[in-house]
Amino acid sequence: MKQDSSVKHLAHDLNNIFTRILNSIDLLKRKVANIDSILPILNNIESGTYLASEMIDDTFGNTSNKITQRKINLNSIIADIVRSYTLQQKDKIDFQLSLEKNLKQVNGKYSDFYRVILNLVTNSIEAIREKGLIRIKTCNLENEDKVQIIINDNGSGIEEQFLSQVFNEDYSTKNKNKISGVGLSIVKEIIEDYNGTISVSSEVSKGSEFTITLNSAPILHDKPAQSGKTILLAEDEDILRELLTELLQSYDYSILTASNGIEVLEILKVRTPDLLIIDKKMPEMDGLTCLHEMNKAGYILPIVLASGSPSEFDETLPNNFISKIINKPYNFEELHSLVKELIG
Repeated sequence: MKQDSSVKHLAHDLNNIFTRILNSIDLLKRKVANIDSILPILNNIESGTYLASEMIDDTFGNTSNKITQRKINLNSIIADIVRSYTLQQKDKIDFQLSLEKNLKQVNGKYSDFYRVILNLVTNSIEAIREKGLIRIKTCNLENEDKVQIIINDNGSGIEEQFLSQVFNEDYSTKNKNKISGVGLSIVKEIIEDYNGTISVSSEVSKGSEFTITLNSAPILHDKPAQSGKTILLAEDEDILRELLTELLQSYDYSILTASNGIEVLEILKVRTPDLLIIDKKMPEMDGLTCLHEMNKAGYILPIVLASGSPSEFDETLPNNFISKIINKPYNFEELHSLVKELIG
């Protein structure tokens, strides 16, 4: 029992650190003048942070069967994978990227989409016997809330008689056209889990093209905060609290801060904010205890509960008392979307 508790605390603490890293990246992107020169490095750090977090969550942080979903920038995943393969395959493969600058994000698990794109790029590389070209394109579909990824290679191609079988789990043309049926069956399963589609076209000796279509995440139009909106931010991590304060202030919100539940209750005695963002685990009085005290006192306001342990939520609070739950690690864009949804 003690070991389980220690593991949960470790997962929570690591997710706090990851959240700090992701929000530091967001702040750098806003503050650095020539951001394009270091953007690949920042995206690489961001990608590694998400993957590390999900590995921890899958291993011991999440004791429920819930999948922690977040808004994913597919371009970042593509750029990260291509950058890695460019170093390994520079004498064999040329990559040509055509990535939609304003590509809509998708909701999901970072490692799922990483696995999909990695499998497809790997299969394209294996289909090229000597030196070749892989083109990757992303785009928003007009008049539809969907995005598309197209991965095209000039490899050996797939015979027409095999095209209908390449997504079957028990089928592999590894020894024929260098296409892994096992990998592609996993890709198809993941895509369909997100209500997306994947298709393939190919011609022997000319190459193959895989097209993925996914639902995009809802967009909340970026607009200035309404005048006078105040947010109470309760977070015990000093650095993370300062980062979030600066980021929220950049959108003209007024920020009140607290480092534990006791301080939250003291502030509420003299001022009622438009929104409370509160961390679940804090010293002296944690977030859930504070929310119970607020409920008993009759406070009514929008609340976002942040947690590094998504499997542990107190269901004794009234329905809808907590407006939204955000799982750590999260980037500022995720948090800002919730804030705009709740108070504008």
